[in-house]
Amino acid sequence: MFIRRMFLIVTGGDPPGRDLLVGLSRKAGMIIAADKGSLYCLEAGVTPHLVVGDLDSAPSDISGKLADLGVEIKRFSTRKDSTDTQIALDEAINRGAEDVEIVGAFGDRFDHVLANVHLLRRALKAGVRARILSDTQQIFLVDSEYILEDRQGSTVSFLPLTEAVDGITLDGFAYGLTDANMEIGNPYGVSNVVLEPHARVRVESGILVTVVSNKGKAVHKA
Repeated sequence: MFIRRMFLIVTGGDPPGRDLLVGLSRKAGMIIAADKGSLYCLEAGVTPHLVVGDLDSAPSDISGKLADLGVEIKRFSTRKDSTDTQIALDEAINRGAEDVEIVGAFGDRFDHVLANVHLLRRALKAGVRARILSDTQQIFLVDSEYILEDRQGSTVSFLPLTEAVDGITLDGFAYGLTDANMEIGNPYGVSNVVLEPHARVRVESGILVTVVSNKGKAVHKA
């Protein structure tokens, strides 16, 4: 199904699985590649609509290949105040995205991964729903209510992004909560398990980082 206001961002961390990338690209109203993410797109047979960043991690000849395909390129200096993924997200927000799926955002640079999680809050503040996806994990934020559907057996961790998160209710999980609180420095929300086909997360105030993991089995059906 084509989702006009779902934008796909492909960034330059660990490459996403081809099936995931191609499946999401078919649903996206716009595909934005950040730096090396443009290479991942071309390798998967996906043509991005826009490529942004300093392109310092992409092959030197990729600009010519993208130009031949008619891809819009917005190149930035390596001396800049924004990450390439942030530039891609801002482009998505400014161009009318309602939902943003981000792939290629995991990797061995923990600082980049953490920065990408922080970008989810940037999207949230702009009124845009955003998720980070890999073949076996997804990360998103909850500041009100969210229903996890058909994820029985998946491991889910809840961590506060804000100093405190109040009024947390978890229904349909191995470890339920009712009107509970979490604060930074006490990570007791790690490694819960989904039991029910419609598991509900509710938050009264604050923001929870939610990480859904299922090793060896995709957590997202593109």
